[in-house]
Amino acid sequence: MSPRETAPHREVVLPPGWAPYAVTGDTTGNLWMTLVTPPGLARFDPADTATGGGTTSAVRHERLPHSHGHPMQLTVTPDGALWCTSTDDRLTRRDLHGDHTVIDLAPGSAPYGIAAAPDGEVWFTAPGLNQIGRIVTASGDITMLDLPIPDARAAMLTVDDAGRPWVALNAAGALAYVHDGAVRTVELPGGRAPAAPVGIAACATGIWYADIAGGCVGRVDLSGSTEKISFADPACRPHAVAADTDGGCWVTLWGTAQLARITADGDVTLHQLPGREPHGLWVEDRLVWVAMESGSLVAVEKGASATR
Repeated sequence: MSPRETAPHREVVLPPGWAPYAVTGDTTGNLWMTLVTPPGLARFDPADTATGGGTTSAVRHERLPHSHGHPMQLTVTPDGALWCTSTDDRLTRRDLHGDHTVIDLAPGSAPYGIAAAPDGEVWFTAPGLNQIGRIVTASGDITMLDLPIPDARAAMLTVDDAGRPWVALNAAGALAYVHDGAVRTVELPGGRAPAAPVGIAACATGIWYADIAGGCVGRVDLSGSTEKISFADPACRPHAVAADTDGGCWVTLWGTAQLARITADGDVTLHQLPGREPHGLWVEDRLVWVAMESGSLVAVEKGASATR
């Protein structure tokens, strides 16, 4: 591992061959990543690194038990447990002591998106079965709900302040949410191409989504109306989105290796990132962490200067 400082960002270069996909923070201040290669989880402790150098203990690889697939998305529940989806039809829970619980889903589920609700329930997408699922963590009971649009290709998932899950339907040009046990949909506006949302994030004023085909980001407000903000480069490929505390959001632009900042008023700021293929991101008090599949973690200061 070779951390280094480069204004206006900091890059933590991972060991050769490592390809991070999603990133999140836990209740102890550590960052966790899913790794496409070598398959597993990685823990990064920012406190173990110093400016201009680092220690070999700053990043640690952890294999998932009985796994034959690639871990995808991550979430942390209120009890501090880490949950992740995996392409081999499994979910894995890692508790604070490092013990793993593997949950086998129906064959072909291919779980991808995952998010924890405030009550401790965990929601996940099962695009292979055109469903979303809910786990009651106290009992382990699983409920599966069919999506109302065939072959919708459910992608990422978020939970709003009311505890309702929202899902990006990548192949349906829509979002879906659960209300009173029923799955309802919100059709998204097209533009340069039919809408194809991947990333999704709840904030106090609505739901942000990243449209990977249309080169734009949008927000569905509390009244149900949709605002769309297009980026200048139609091939920027917005992928993941994370809400900020001020009502804005951050978006990874997979095609142009950039991080975009969108204010609540719709102003756009772009940060050029080192490496290639930014995927997941995690927003904390001062920094935004981005997982670069080319082999690094990048931290961007929220107030850093950038190009517009």
